Parts: sequence; C-alpha cells; structure tokens
Amino acid sequence: MQKERINAMKTLIRKAGKKGQSLVEYGLVLVLIAIVAILVVKAVGTQTTSTFDNVQSQMTSSGIASTSPTAASS
Repeated sequence: MQKERINAMKTLIRKAGKKGQSLVEYGLVLVLIAIVAILVVKAVGTQTTSTFDNVQSQMTSSGIASTSPTAASS
C-alpha cells in the first residue's frame, strides 16, 4: 500500500514537471515572437517616416506644400 502511494506521488510529480516545462517553453516562444514583432514594427515605422519625410521635402521644394501645418492637421 505504501509503495503504491509513493509510486503515485512520483508519477504526479513527473507529470507536473512536464506541464511546467511546457509552460515555460511556450512563454519563451511568446517572448521571442513579441521581440521580433517589436523590431519589425520599429523598422517599418522608421522606413515609413523616412518615406513621408522624402515626399514632404519633394513637395515643399516643388512648391506644392508648405512646411507649416495647416488648420486641418493641427
């Protein structure tokens, strides 16, 4: 009887350890995905800002737009 209880406890501990390990692995994967997503959004944001700055400077140099904000944009 005592041996059965000990074996049952060992089995429960092994199963709990595997579940905890899986949870940690999923957490690490989630953190990695979040870091990659942040880096991609940052890179795309920088590229988009650069593109809009180039468009604005070309429009300003050709006299299409002014550098001061209009009432609609403020």
